[in-house]
Amino acid sequence: MHTVKFTIDGQPAQLTGPNTWEEVTPKQWLQWVRWQMGFGGADSAIFLLLQLWYGFTPAMIRRFSEDQKVQLLALLDWSNSRPSRWMLPNFRTRLGRQYVGPGDQLQHLSFGEFIFAEAARSRYLDTNIRADLVELTAVLYRASAWPWQKKIDGARTAFDRSTLDSACKALDKLPDAIHQATLINYLGCVDVLPTQFPNLFEPPKKTSTESGGTWLDVGLNLARQSSVFGTYHQLESTNLYLVLSTLDTMQREAKELEAKAQQSQ
Repeated sequence: MHTVKFTIDGQPAQLTGPNTWEEVTPKQWLQWVRWQMGFGGADSAIFLLLQLWYGFTPAMIRRFSEDQKVQLLALLDWSNSRPSRWMLPNFRTRLGRQYVGPGDQLQHLSFGEFIFAEAARSRYLDTNIRADLVELTAVLYRASAWPWQKKIDGARTAFDRSTLDSACKALDKLPDAIHQATLINYLGCVDVLPTQFPNLFEPPKKTSTESGGTWLDVGLNLARQSSVFGTYHQLESTNLYLVLSTLDTMQREAKELEAKAQQSQ
């Protein structure tokens, strides 16, 4: 947490607020999302966040000099980047059903969920149709498993494409801020994948996902070319990071073989 010390009417004062995404609460995260939706991140509106997160009052802010106000704006510069920490771990619908997110950096996501999430994300960013955004939320948030249900990492029910439509209906009435928060958070998690898997996401992007294919194509090709994950159905249920790690290794080995072939010519 970051503490700001200042003087008001000759009296020393201090206020404390978050300094990284790791220090932001779920309530503050949704405040930030609504602020983005309402004001588009305008500098003039940052003072509203400072009031919410630090406790500054409008009267305090009016007394600061212009230089001091510029310094206040810089307090939230870190929030310009999207978080890879999953900011809203869970929520409950009006009917009381709890839904659980994919965890920090999508750590609990299966490869099958990733395929559907990427498809929904791509469609929404292309067309801005709300139904695609709702589907993204329905893929990434899974209902909390009952004691008799099969659980996956994070105590979430296993992804089942046959129940996706009913999940979308169950989450359609959620506030738009939750759906937008899901998109922003998901993009923040995807942002870090090139760092973790440099061979698979090597710039300029030449993976099959960028040459007219999709992650579904990648999965089908992997299932055909390697038996390491068993059937395609088994591949879908495999943890995303295990699949991407395997693909990254395969990409690296392919580049090494290509380099050796060129050297022998």
